[in-house]
Amino acid sequence: CSKDKFKTVPQVSIESITPDEAVNGAIIEMTATVTDQEGDLQDSVIVVRKRFNGDTELTVDSTRLSLKGLGVPNKQKIELRVTVSYGRLFPEYALFQDLERNFDRDFSIGLVVMDNAGNRSEYVESKKIVLKKF
Repeated sequence: CSKDKFKTVPQVSIESITPDEAVNGAIIEMTATVTDQEGDLQDSVIVVRKRFNGDTELTVDSTRLSLKGLGVPNKQKIELRVTVSYGRLFPEYALFQDLERNFDRDFSIGLVVMDNAGNRSEYVESKKIVLKKF
């Protein structure tokens, strides 16, 4: 009996998001594992960034990226890393700018992955981290 029973629809698991608290200029990184029985994970990923005040969603922003354009191999299991900078622009990272910096806010990153056959994973979301005021 094989322990790796992959499904036709991509399965996404959030492994981590760091740091637990981000200050101005911090690099936030989320890591996820994606599995797919056919290994055709080269279509796209939708990255969703959410900002909260307690349990209330303040903003939701999403970006669709081509996995083939990111050089994702044709494999049954891949690791995705989403990296953003908080409050300060770094050329190599996407910027998340919190326009209301007077208060600490919660932040999460979610993912939906689509394979070449058009199968779409369920939406998964990281735990919330704190964006410190600055």
